[in-house]
Formats: sequence, C-alpha cells, structure tokens
Amino acid sequence: MTGHPGDHPIDDHYGDELTLRLSAVTDTRALDDGEALHTFMRDLVARIGMTVIAGPLVASEDGPPHQAGKSAVVILAESHAAIHTYPGLREVFVNIFSCKPFREADVLDELAGLVGGFEISERSLTRRGENWPRALGPAARLWRTQRLAAVGA
Repeated sequence: MTGHPGDHPIDDHYGDELTLRLSAVTDTRALDDGEALHTFMRDLVARIGMTVIAGPLVASEDGPPHQAGKSAVVILAESHAAIHTYPGLREVFVNIFSCKPFREADVLDELAGLVGGFEISERSLTRRGENWPRALGPAARLWRTQRLAAVGA
C-alpha cells in the first residue's frame, strides 16, 4: 500500500487520519469480546507509539446484526483511536487520528492478530490541518500574512 502516514513531512500539516472498513473477517470471536478489544486497543496504541490519556473504554450495542457489536476508544495525547465491531456482519470500522506519524502496516498487523484474515473494503488516509504551524515562528508569520491579507494591506 502507498500513502502510509509518515511518508511526508510532518511540519506542513497537523496529522493523519486513517479510516478502515474491514469485511469478511475470518475470526469474529474477538469482535464481541470486551476484554479482547480492550487488550487490542492497548496493544495497538503501544505498537504505533502513542501515549494513552484515557481508556480504552469498551461499550456494547445490542440490536439486530447491522447494529449489534462493540465499540472501543482510547484518548491519546496525540488524538484518538477507535474500533467499532459488527460480529453478525463480519465487519469492523477503525479510525486513528494522530498528530504523530504512524505506520499503517503496524495497524494492519495488529488487526490481523485480532481477527485473522479480512478484506479492506474501504480505506481513507487524510492529511488533516494543512499548513498547520508546528513552531511559534512559522505560526506568527502565517498569522501576520493572513491578518495583512484580511485588512487589505
């Protein structure tokens, strides 16, 4: 796969957001297991080098197969990571947003450890916060430029 987070300079945008939809999950047992999801989230964020502020928190949703499942979220110093599972449909959604670069391959490896095989039916990698200043000097220059443009100078 191309477009891994970290393939571009980190000083020109705030961070990367990876969103995945996995289909045809081979082993669905962990998708309805709160402890397994808690452990997965803890291991995932450790592997991609993030700092946990709160969580993982796991919640259940009862209902018909298209709604029943579990969600787990962890709040990170770098932003957040979440997983939403639908065992009856053999589907999983994953979202990771971080101001710190991470490798998509590490995320996919952790997911394979959780559910075995799967198909990636949707994938989005979005650069968030274009032209986000990382240091005071560039931030001040950007602010001055925008301010001057706004007042017509």
